[in-house]
Amino acid sequence: MPARSNYSRGRDTEYLARDLLILHGFQVVRSAGSHTPIDLVAWQDGGHPRLIQVKRSNSHLDETVRVTRAYRQDIEALRTISRPMGSTVELWVRTPHKGWQFYSILHSGICDVMNDGE
Repeated sequence: MPARSNYSRGRDTEYLARDLLILHGFQVVRSAGSHTPIDLVAWQDGGHPRLIQVKRSNSHLDETVRVTRAYRQDIEALRTISRPMGSTVELWVRTPHKGWQFYSILHSGICDVMNDGE
């Protein structure tokens, strides 16, 4: 069996994130482009959109500072996105050690949000 590509592993992680959002009552659209800063757009009826970039890592990223260091360029790109009023821009990272880790991207940096695994 051929080795799986980074694209297919990343896509599978995006599908896991999408399924988690759907399970929590969100409508979700996935961007098919592999080089777009936003992978998923999610919303609930009457709510504001969540613009989400999904990453997977085999590293032990247990602190916000490590995540910031590992994804510096991605975070910078997310910080510059023009966003609708009330929307959030988020970075979701899945690691084998901690499961999902969720970060809100602010103009001044990132903020750890409810990172308690899955």
